[in-house]
Amino acid sequence: MSTQIHEARRAPGAIDWELFGQRHWDRSPARLPAEPPVALDRIHALTVESCAPFRAGTRFWVMPDVRFLVGDGRLRAPGALLPDTGDPTLDAYLDRLDADVSGQGYLLTVSQPLLLDHALWSAVRDAISGLWRQVGWPNLPLAAEVLIGDRFTQHTGAAERPTHAALTWVLRGRMDVRLWDERGGPPPEAIADPDRPVEGVRTLSAGAGELLYWPGDQRHVDTYGDRCVALRLRVPVDRGLPFTALRDLLADLVHRGQGNDETVPYFPFGAGTRIDDEDGVLPRLTALGDELRTAVTGEQLHRTLRVRWAALRSAAGLEPIPVPREGVGITRRTRFRRTSEVVRMPDGPRQEVWAVNGNVFTLPAAASDRAYAALGDGEETGADEVCRALGAGDEDRTERTVLALLDKLYRLRGIDVVEEADVVEEPGR
Repeated sequence: MSTQIHEARRAPGAIDWELFGQRHWDRSPARLPAEPPVALDRIHALTVESCAPFRAGTRFWVMPDVRFLVGDGRLRAPGALLPDTGDPTLDAYLDRLDADVSGQGYLLTVSQPLLLDHALWSAVRDAISGLWRQVGWPNLPLAAEVLIGDRFTQHTGAAERPTHAALTWVLRGRMDVRLWDERGGPPPEAIADPDRPVEGVRTLSAGAGELLYWPGDQRHVDTYGDRCVALRLRVPVDRGLPFTALRDLLADLVHRGQGNDETVPYFPFGAGTRIDDEDGVLPRLTALGDELRTAVTGEQLHRTLRVRWAALRSAAGLEPIPVPREGVGITRRTRFRRTSEVVRMPDGPRQEVWAVNGNVFTLPAAASDRAYAALGDGEETGADEVCRALGAGDEDRTERTVLALLDKLYRLRGIDVVEEADVVEEPGR
């Protein structure tokens, strides 16, 4: 028999992440009312931008990634079936798509689209940060997906061993999810049929304005109703994933230590070749082991992990991040407000790492406290006040350094300029 999931009741709007963390996080699936962090019209514009390169053909190893499933399979080159600027609204696109696919069900999945729009990225980051403050901050990047489906059942989540928890905001339409606890062994084949009741299978259903959650031990089958649109965050929770990330980091460090040598290593073989000769197999393997040991015990690995953590923490796990914006010519007369959190971390005795919106840079430790205090906490302040706090004279080296810091923070969206009249755009921008 299918069983309905407990519904966490709360007034529409903000999510009580503290209560959610206590009752459901890493424990049990749930459905709860939730105001989506992004609006439906913004999702359409983001999807159009994400799909633009894919309308010309298949692309590999790029972000955002786009996949289109229709009927019984995936179209590797969906081309004109993807949304474009000729579709003024989401409904206009879906009307056109209905005609093009002749009434078949479909699913459009856009992976990691938020990197194209900082405002949307920031809105999702702010929404999910409330949860991380209750349960802890992720140490690996999340996977964000925009899902647009119509009368389609996606089985992929049941076929693979689960490694991620999922948070799914339904923005439009309805979604039904059948869940199978991985601890019960492989799921029965009947889980793929949403119309067949299966012992041990749970059902999670939600409409627009609701959030679905299931922990990382659940296999799932998603069924999309008419014109369903959702935003999903997949949260890495499998204990093996950090080791995989560390392995890749170590491999990169060793590779860089070898001068990024791209040659394919062939070991000598044949008559007269001994395994322990100077150029034989054993010395080469031993040398590789020595390089790996040096990387593991070296400071470079520790520093890289610290910097990576600061960047990921300031992004609330949402990587990849949007590119910085264009700079402006900031002078001592410029007024601004700090608009983003600055994550600070010591980086040796003389430096400190600052992370802003997923970007990292270093400051001298001796000046970092004064610089941070001078930026304020959201109230309006001025570049001149920061210069004076750091002892900068008129047009001296310290002033140039302070103004360069403020320009960097502006580019990384850590501060916003208040009085545009005091800002002079750089030539050529």
